[in-house]
Amino acid sequence: MPVVIEDGALIGSRAMIVEGARVGRGAVVGAGTILSASMPVIDVQTGAEIARGRVPDWCVAVGGTRPREFPGGTFGLLCVLVLRRLAEGTRHDKAELSDFLRDH
Repeated sequence: MPVVIEDGALIGSRAMIVEGARVGRGAVVGAGTILSASMPVIDVQTGAEIARGRVPDWCVAVGGTRPREFPGGTFGLLCVLVLRRLAEGTRHDKAELSDFLRDH
């Protein structure tokens, strides 16, 4: 399946968007984030999984892990975390965005 990156999206350095994943309009994907079609995308404000393999429109997302129990112990599995939602049509202020991503 093709990768779809919609208009106005900003993809950080060394991010990997693979295997049919989608990045919504105006979304920001932080540096080093890995996103595949099966990757859970989680809203950090609610803890809810909001999508699989799709960063919603006008969101700031970064790579993260979530704990999962296995017979051999607890391990962190990759996920994508939505840190913030932007107002639709908002242009990204690079300095503000850089500060925000550094804080998280």
